[in-house]
Amino acid sequence: MKNHPDIAKQLATCPFNARHQVPRAEISHHISSCDDKSCIEQDIVSQSNNCHREKMNTVSMWQPSPCDEDWDKDLQEQSNSAFVWGTFNSGINNR
Repeated sequence: MKNHPDIAKQLATCPFNARHQVPRAEISHHISSCDDKSCIEQDIVSQSNNCHREKMNTVSMWQPSPCDEDWDKDLQEQSNSAFVWGTFNSGINNR
C-alpha cells in the first residue's frame, strides 16, 4: 500500500488481522464475519478460565484468633448447680 497512498486512505485495517485491508464502508461487516475473530475470542476465554482457576487454587493464609472458651469446662461447672425453672443462673456457685 506504500506505492498507492490514495488507495490506502480508502482502506481500513481489520483489528483481528492487520493483513486484512478492507474498504472503510465494509469494515463493520468484515469485523462481524472475520475468521480471525474466533481465534482471538477463544484466547480471551482461555485466559479468563486460567485466571479463575488460579484464583480458586490460591491457598488462604487466614488463621483464626486464639480462643479461650472451653465449652466442656463450662458445661461441667453448670451441671453442678440444679436447674430451677424461671430462675437465672450466672454460673457462679452460690453456697
